[in-house]
Amino acid sequence: MRAFGVNVVALFAAVLFAACGPPIARNVPQPNTAAAAGIAAGAAAAITLADPQGAAARQEEKKPTDEKKPQKSQGSVPADVLDRLDEKQHREKAQQPEPEPPAPEPGAQP
Repeated sequence: MRAFGVNVVALFAAVLFAACGPPIARNVPQPNTAAAAGIAAGAAAAITLADPQGAAARQEEKKPTDEKKPQKSQGSVPADVLDRLDEKQHREKAQQPEPEPPAPEPGAQP
């Protein structure tokens, strides 16, 4: 029962602060945002100087891997299919014209 009373008091304080926030918090000191930004930049620079490769390593760890996992074969390919594929490749290679040797330049002596 006591925890319930504490929650009610905290809820009442939160509602009171939300309703009267600006007048109550008028004299609360505000942090200097420029100083906070300078401190954060200085801390980042110090960390980078301490371990220059560390920042790059952490960025690399965050990247997802693009490597494909090997898959097991679900079946086998008959040998005649592979033979036909080899024959087709040999025929295509035989039909390609051989490249001509470069012509000698005019005026050049052999």
